[in-house]
Amino acid sequence: MAMVTDPDRIKTVFQNYSTNSTHLTRQQYKLASVAISGYKPSKSMVDRLFRDLSVGNAMDMDTFVSVQLEQAKLRSTSETLKQIFQTFDWSCHGFISKSDFLRAVKEVMPNFSGAENLFDKADWDMDGRISWRDFISLMGVS
Repeated sequence: MAMVTDPDRIKTVFQNYSTNSTHLTRQQYKLASVAISGYKPSKSMVDRLFRDLSVGNAMDMDTFVSVQLEQAKLRSTSETLKQIFQTFDWSCHGFISKSDFLRAVKEVMPNFSGAENLFDKADWDMDGRISWRDFISLMGVS
């Protein structure tokens, strides 16, 4: 299911799941989120979101639209990073080995001479490979 990123469509979903067209309860928020993203947030995730936004027990339309658009950006970024990671993981081990990294860098930037140094900086836990955790840390994502 494709993530909805059109604010007018998000507002329509809000109105479809809101009993009074002005606010969503936590349960209504969960259902509306599924309609938009295909993903059902957990109870703890919804509780934390409502607490962090200080919306009490009901979320207004503007807040809902803002949250859904931000989540769409995060999902898009995450998917892009996964594709990049998988491109560098030539051996399909679930991590980027030094040889895979050097091969990928050579393919993309044949005249770049600092690939080994870059790998060492990216290997945060110094285990000789770049894990997904190392990679997202390198990219500045938590």
